[in-house]
Order: sequence, then structure tokens, then C-alpha cells
Amino acid sequence: MILDGAIRYFAEAGFHGQTRELASRLGITNSLLFRYFPTKDDLVEQVYQQVYVGRWQADWEHLLLDDSQTLRNRLRGFYKSYLSVIYSYEWVRIFFFAGLRGVNIKSRYLKLLEVRVIEPICIAIRREYRLADPATVPLSSLERDAVWGLQGQVLYICVRRFVYDQDIRDPEQIMDAAIDVFLAGIAQVARKAISRSQAAARGS
Repeated sequence: MILDGAIRYFAEAGFHGQTRELASRLGITNSLLFRYFPTKDDLVEQVYQQVYVGRWQADWEHLLLDDSQTLRNRLRGFYKSYLSVIYSYEWVRIFFFAGLRGVNIKSRYLKLLEVRVIEPICIAIRREYRLADPATVPLSSLERDAVWGLQGQVLYICVRRFVYDQDIRDPEQIMDAAIDVFLAGIAQVARKAISRSQAAARGS
């Protein structure tokens, strides 16, 4: 009950709010709250575990690297599933409030995305277009940034709905369009990045 209440409270008020106010909203004493969560940091950690880590799906990385499907189908399958997890008031608002207040939620989650989403998509792009193996030519910052741009599209859909309060009729359709735009240019971006890396290696 306390954890569910804290999730609602942080999503609404952010992390500047006091635990005393949270306890008041829940109709419990501050001492009872501290019995279960000795510090505010302990409570925030459990919010992170439930809202972010607990909703992470282990098969997403396998889906992104499944060469039996086209890259377009993999991206559509992944982002449809990912949207179903993050397209919520609590997920989006807690994430942004954490970033604004320097709460250690944003940085850990972005690292998770880097390793389990951004890098696998970069590798999948290399494979899809028969480009240099990352073991031979390491992934470049340009390639990673291009994929972060795609990742940002899914978050912005959520921001429009739960921060800007816009009427989003079909978030999956919007994301599918973003994927099509991304795929129209990503091969050229990757080739350019690889060419630059190879030229730099020859010159060193």
C-alpha cells in the first residue's frame, strides 16, 4: 500500500515532496512509513524496482537480435511491446521528475537502455545491411545517437500524452511511422560512420 501510494505521489508531485505529506495522504503515521522504508532513498529505490526494473521484459533483447525476422518487423514488435509498458502516467512522470531532481533513477535506466536496446539495435542494423562486424569496426557514437533518436520518439509520444495532455489516438501507428522514417536513412548513416572509423584507423 505504501509503495503504490508513493508511486502515485511521486508521479503527481515529483521528488521534492516530503515523506510526511505522503504518510498523510495514505492515512498513516510517518513513523509507520519509516518502519518499512527507513529513508526516502529506500522508498525511491523500491519505486525504481517496481516501475522500471520490474516491468522490463527479458525477451526484448532477443527479439531485437532475431535474424529470422526483418529489422522493420523486429523494431515494430519491440516498440509495440515497449509502448505497452511505458505508456502510463506514473512511468513517464516519475522518469522526468527524477531527471529534473537528480534522483538516481534516470541514469540507471538510461544505462539499461544503452546496453539492452541501443547496442542491440545498432548490431541488428549492421547485420541487416551486411555492414562491418562491430568486432572489426566498433559501433560509433553517430550510430548510437541515431538509434537514441528513434528511442526518443517513443518517449516523446508518452510525453505528449502524460505531460502535455494531448489526445493521442493511436500511439502504435505514430511509432510505426517513426520506424519507417528511421529505416529510410539509417543504412546511409551507418555506412558513413563506418567509413569514417576505417579512415581514422588507417590514418592512425
